[in-house]
Amino acid sequence: MLPADVVSRLLRENSVLGLIMRAGTINRVFYFNIDIIEGPDNLIDYSLGAATAQSTTGTDWDEITDSAGRYHLEPEDEDVIYHLFFGISPSQAWIYRRYPSNVDLNSLLGTRAIGSGVGHISGGDSPPRVPSPLTEMFTMKGGHPSFLGYHPYLEPSSITVRLNFYVMRYSVSFLGTNPTGSIKDDKDKLIAPSKEIARAVTRVVGARVPFPIPSWIETAVRK
Repeated sequence: MLPADVVSRLLRENSVLGLIMRAGTINRVFYFNIDIIEGPDNLIDYSLGAATAQSTTGTDWDEITDSAGRYHLEPEDEDVIYHLFFGISPSQAWIYRRYPSNVDLNSLLGTRAIGSGVGHISGGDSPPRVPSPLTEMFTMKGGHPSFLGYHPYLEPSSITVRLNFYVMRYSVSFLGTNPTGSIKDDKDKLIAPSKEIARAVTRVVGARVPFPIPSWIETAVRK
């Protein structure tokens, strides 16, 4: 069972989700009606590999794939959004994230250094069976995340870092984007109805510079 502070972050059927993403040079909110909810689906004991004590290469970056090279955390369909959380083992492990797979998450000032103490989540913060809201992510077709495990202590000499993922699958309908007030930026855009914008739960996709909108959304938002 997911902890209460994670459950409180989940969406309900017929609610509206607003996701902040990068559209060209500006950030916009893209709105989706939640039509059907499935999950949580679990991906348990996914091994990132071994991390040597205080080595900044850690486990190396892992895009969370199956034996066929398919991305577990990228939806296969355009009308599906994944809402996920993860737990970490062992407790001393630190996890760094990227989304998309080449853009750092949780940086304060640009790119953060592995082992610097900036931008990580530890196994103590998010235990394997009790994922923390700090691990919340949204993914969609057109991009997948990657993860690196780091061992911050001298002992033991090496640890194997594992993640437990808890994934909600939302089947969605695209409603449009927000009005910016700029004729230039809003021209020929599908603007979401104001009543749907008013009731939306809004979250950011990505980091300080949000996830760039996938090409299929760029097409859908054009009138």
